[in-house]
Amino acid sequence: MAVILVADDFLENRDILCRMLEFVGHRTLSAANGQEALELAQVHRPDIILMDLSMPVLDGWEATARIKACDDLHHIPVLAVTGHVTPHEIQRAFDAGCVDYIAKPVDFERLIGKVMTLLNNGSGTKPPAAGLP
Repeated sequence: MAVILVADDFLENRDILCRMLEFVGHRTLSAANGQEALELAQVHRPDIILMDLSMPVLDGWEATARIKACDDLHHIPVLAVTGHVTPHEIQRAFDAGCVDYIAKPVDFERLIGKVMTLLNNGSGTKPPAAGLP
């Protein structure tokens, strides 16, 4: 069982993701914005972070960059869960420190597969070359 932090500004999205992850045996934490995600990561040290990119207070790009800048958090894989899927936005997520992404609306089987990959080997896919989705 892993501890997974779900950061999304929409309560319904957080609730669905948390329920799905809990159904397959994981423990979840949830944050409504990037600042809360950063604070929860510092306190709880989750195994994985699912990060929406467009959130109030502190967006997911900046929250990820701050998490990756912390010596005691930089090892935590961050998976972007986002509607921002242009090549530029995805590259920006990788540049901030995300190891992979999944597009909204979320395909739950695909998400669980990515989570399992991250848990099994601690890393996601390599960032795409600039200009590729």
